Amino acid sequence: MKRNSKIFSFLFAGIISCLAVLPATGCVQNENASIDGFSSMKIIKLSDGTTYTPTISASPSEKTEISLLSGEIYEVCKFYEPLITDGYNENGTDVFAPTPLSISWECADKPLYSTLYISTNEDMSNAEGYVTLDNSVTLEYLFMGYDYYYQIEAKYSDKLVKSRIFSFSTEYLPRTVYVDDNVSNTRDWGGYLCDDGIHRVKQGIVYRGGKLENITESGKAVMLNHLGIKTDLDVRGDGTAGTSTSPLGASVNYIETTGPYYLGTTGINVAGPYREALLTEIRAFTKPENFPIYVHCSLGRDRTGTLCFLINALLGVGETDLYRDYEISMMSAMGHADGQTASHMVGVAFAGLYNYFKSYYGNTYAKKVETYMLEIGITKEEIQLIKDNMLEEVK
Repeated sequence: MKRNSKIFSFLFAGIISCLAVLPATGCVQNENASIDGFSSMKIIKLSDGTTYTPTISASPSEKTEISLLSGEIYEVCKFYEPLITDGYNENGTDVFAPTPLSISWECADKPLYSTLYISTNEDMSNAEGYVTLDNSVTLEYLFMGYDYYYQIEAKYSDKLVKSRIFSFSTEYLPRTVYVDDNVSNTRDWGGYLCDDGIHRVKQGIVYRGGKLENITESGKAVMLNHLGIKTDLDVRGDGTAGTSTSPLGASVNYIETTGPYYLGTTGINVAGPYREALLTEIRAFTKPENFPIYVHCSLGRDRTGTLCFLINALLGVGETDLYRDYEISMMSAMGHADGQTASHMVGVAFAGLYNYFKSYYGNTYAKKVETYMLEIGITKEEIQLIKDNMLEEVK
């Protein structure tokens, strides 16, 4: 199954230093480049007139599925069943960090420099390029459950040699992200397939996690430059933020609400100010200019988890993914900070919330949650806007 989307990745410091020493035309593809020196090798001419040589080999290659997680977080996500985290993360530290992917290659002769192009499109359209003096590039911020295609261009003094197009896929497991050591429980809100078999929740547009007060400058750079955060949706509303501006800076739209939380078998607390707060939170997803959004409370588990559950359930995310997305908070330092166990938080509180919506009208779970949203004051038009902003077709 081919799955296409815009790819989010970053240009590391070594690439920047490489670019500084390259001639201005060094990255321009030369369609008529000479291939002298490779005359004894098989040269293949493509339909567009360009050439490549099989003498550039690379890894990973076809049929390779890459996991972006490792260690305990990989085991929990891969073999997930409710309450699994009670047997993991006994120290209560962050074991959330994703595993970067290293793409490496070998050329017949050492080039002046190489460029790695990577895309989620088989025809390499909309590819992003990484220039390096080495024969490898380390990539972060890849999406979960995607097919990726990449190609190497080796630049010599008198020619530009292209490899064939290689490919690999990433495993369908939650997409965690690393911001810095002071921001915990961070992950992509999306990536999940919907029960209609047609759609999935877009990645790279909403992230969830813990509080930002102690974020470092390097963490801000990740949030602003790599994740592109435009809106800080702080659902605490309890005065602990102590500011009317996002810690990410005045350029980021800051929305602070008194976020409601789940009440188990009696649903979500919408008494008093919580109803308007919930409506404000939900409506933040109707406005395209708000994306990408970072949603957080203090721990990034309960108030954040309530909103994440409600939106993803509306979009049609399945039961297992809804449970897993909530429970893996227990694999982070913040999600574990109050000493709660999965037996209670998942087995009682979250399970009660999930079961509560089964009583609502609708022939699917997503329709039942939609009925609830209409009941509290969200309109059909607003629901459609959320779907338009957050869903993509699976191709």
